[in-house]
Amino acid sequence: MRSILIVDDEIGIRESLRMILEKDYEVFLAKNAKEAFSQIEEHSPEVILLDVTLPDLDGLRVLERIKQNDPKIIVIVITGEMTEKMVLEAKRLRTRYVTKPFDIDELRLIIARSLSAKALFTLTINHQLPDYLAIEDK
Repeated sequence: MRSILIVDDEIGIRESLRMILEKDYEVFLAKNAKEAFSQIEEHSPEVILLDVTLPDLDGLRVLERIKQNDPKIIVIVITGEMTEKMVLEAKRLRTRYVTKPFDIDELRLIIARSLSAKALFTLTINHQLPDYLAIEDK
């Protein structure tokens, strides 16, 4: 089963997302950066939903560290207010973002599309495209 790590200091957000996503994904939770790094090391989630306001470390620094360790990991930033600095940092690190309150259907779609794009990219890099997508040399 695909896995998601939800990193948010608000228990209500963490639990709401867990209940909504656990039908389709194995869900792990973290309330701060320290727990997030521990969960990443222990479970290697495919997707991380990351709040930028964390009590122990700025979420953008957390994002940067995650991407330094694994540039291919899917991180979706969730925040109450997206500043210009956050938008630029998210773009620099090739990360999607959503603002609170977010539409859960939109978030599900972003997660699904991100996973599909990563899978297609991986297949392309490994030259394992399905026949209908393969490009023939003539």
